[in-house]
Amino acid sequence: MRYDISGFSDEQLAVLAVAENFLRGIGARDKDLMLAQILPSGGATLLRNGRPIFTTLAGVVERIPFDHPKEISEIISGQPTILVDRDLAMAWTPYEFLIDNVVDHVGTDIWSFAKQDGGWFVSGVADNSHNPAQ
Repeated sequence: MRYDISGFSDEQLAVLAVAENFLRGIGARDKDLMLAQILPSGGATLLRNGRPIFTTLAGVVERIPFDHPKEISEIISGQPTILVDRDLAMAWTPYEFLIDNVVDHVGTDIWSFAKQDGGWFVSGVADNSHNPAQ
């Protein structure tokens, strides 16, 4: 783990676990794991080359190249910020996207979460992406 969770509350840890499980699904090539973390009709804004792509959270999962010939993964690469207010939460997480354990691109994920039936789910995400040298 590349960050400190020692000051996080149980709710903050529960929110972080959902984000980590979603990202774990990329490396495991496990679409079902990813879908289990989200509200599928939730929204996503992906900034690519300075231009926004708008889709649903299910659409984000569909964009993952599960058939990529090399190992792929995305990891939280810096200290996350997580805020929780009752049944609403957000997380700001720097990330690295790796191909065969080499950083391909980096950025920041901004997650929104909603608590339903006692569990946290991703309700929205925004992210950016850039070359690690930039």
